[in-house]
Amino acid sequence: MITASRKITACAFIAIVLGVGALSLQSLGDYGPAQGLDPVAGELARDLEGHYDDRFPARDLGTNLWAAINYTLFQEGRPGVAVGQQDWLFTDEELFLGADTPAVIGRNLDRVRAVAEHLQAEAVPLALLVVPAKARLYRDKLADQQPVPAMQSLYRRFLQQMQPAPVLAPALLPDLTEARAEGVQIFLRTDTHWTPAGADVFARSAAAALRTALPEQPWDSARYRTSLGQTREHEGDLLTYLPLEPLFPDLGPAPEALTERTTAPANQAGSSAQSLFADTSANLVLVGTSYSANPLWDFPGALKRHLGRDLINVSDEGQGPFQPMTEYLQSDEFRGHPPELVIWEFPERYLAQPVHSETVLAWFEGREHRLAQTAVSRSSKEE
Repeated sequence: MITASRKITACAFIAIVLGVGALSLQSLGDYGPAQGLDPVAGELARDLEGHYDDRFPARDLGTNLWAAINYTLFQEGRPGVAVGQQDWLFTDEELFLGADTPAVIGRNLDRVRAVAEHLQAEAVPLALLVVPAKARLYRDKLADQQPVPAMQSLYRRFLQQMQPAPVLAPALLPDLTEARAEGVQIFLRTDTHWTPAGADVFARSAAAALRTALPEQPWDSARYRTSLGQTREHEGDLLTYLPLEPLFPDLGPAPEALTERTTAPANQAGSSAQSLFADTSANLVLVGTSYSANPLWDFPGALKRHLGRDLINVSDEGQGPFQPMTEYLQSDEFRGHPPELVIWEFPERYLAQPVHSETVLAWFEGREHRLAQTAVSRSSKEE
């Protein structure tokens, strides 16, 4: 005897199948073949198949449904994201090592020191601004998911290991922690990046450290003003690991607002950043990641305002901290016009990620080879 629950389940299944079938037919209804397709050679069939695959509703239904179940029932997303409390999302790069062995951290520390020593040989000081992990500053939002021990000690180890190196690496975490306690949101809930307000706190703290450590620099040689723009909803980069749209967007984290900021010289408030950099004679260079490259955060602008100095921003998005640095060190700009100071913005999580870029690896290998040749040459001369 068929029970009532089985009848309901069967009817629901049949309804879903019929619904998907109807949607599939609808996707074929708006198909318009391109001209010149040969039906005999199979061109028309392949074109129709490609159109159907692109618009097949079951793909989105399965993806969205599975994401909704994982997120609502198990508080999980796709690999790459850690779902915290109160709609907070974190990249798992801040929780786990990016390689099978902790040796990746030691190798990257050596690379940072190599950059500092290279700049020192060119009589260019380096200021290393380590961006604390979002999971470090908002650890209380992680619930039961906590970083592995190697990641928990990463920030402290990073700064301690820089002490013997020719590099200024101030501890900026305390000021961020204090600002959070005062109500400033330092990082976005659904993004790996900081808020413009968080970037401003970081820039203010970094500027104070640089002024103290390098009093001989001509600080306050220019004045800048920051203007607030429109406030709009921001879709964080971590939401891509929760594929709930287009069917279940309301099940995901609530939208968050972001107020745009722009910074310009106080007497040229209307000038664009592009034109300013094109004509600048600044001898401070900022190298970094998307924390510095993305104009949404206005970190370079905040840094200029708090330093009272112009700077050239050569940061890049999606490349990590080593790629833009090695590219800058090999550039004609650096060779022809060495700056007075290089500021390197470096998110701490990248210290635990392996480097795969051939450009970066080739630069470090080439540097080691040149140093070895120099050592051999000196030894020959001494003999």
